[in-house]
Amino acid sequence: MDLGSLKLNGFDVFLFGTPGLLRFSVMRDVVADGADGIIFLFDAANPESDKDAISILNQIRKLLKPNSPIVFAANKQDLPNARAPEVVKAQNNLPDNSKIFGTSTETGKNVHESLKYLINQIFDNYKETLEVMRKYETDIRGLADTLKMNKEEIRNFLNNLELKRFIEIDRIKKTYRVKKGLKNLI
Repeated sequence: MDLGSLKLNGFDVFLFGTPGLLRFSVMRDVVADGADGIIFLFDAANPESDKDAISILNQIRKLLKPNSPIVFAANKQDLPNARAPEVVKAQNNLPDNSKIFGTSTETGKNVHESLKYLINQIFDNYKETLEVMRKYETDIRGLADTLKMNKEEIRNFLNNLELKRFIEIDRIKKTYRVKKGLKNLI
């Protein structure tokens, strides 16, 4: 498994990569369970691998939250026999509204653009929640009431957002702050 982190548009992004072989399903289960979004790579130069790729994609989809974005990449565009992204999309019956990038991890082609697109999709999923959270930064009980969460649920919710680096919690004052960069986007 690969692990990486980077700052993109002021966001801390943590990337977890898993091998694209069926036998690594346990590893994918662990990683997908906490994922906010997925960049799913197809080997554009190897159509024979599509069947396994679709099996892996279906396994991952079962583990994701309902609105978790999936961005597709038709990788290996640096090779002469690579299929175009639209061909990969059509051959694998990906939804019409899905986003697919022609990428090359070898040259870096569209890697940054696909990550940026995914992060924007993830932020869109959290935007409404973060807007509500800004109103209650000094009133966790008010936030819990608004979100209809009990004490344990709100604690887990806030801890999760802190791990994602969306908020900073002050446990002494029993308050939190939405990260400055996120406030500017709301």
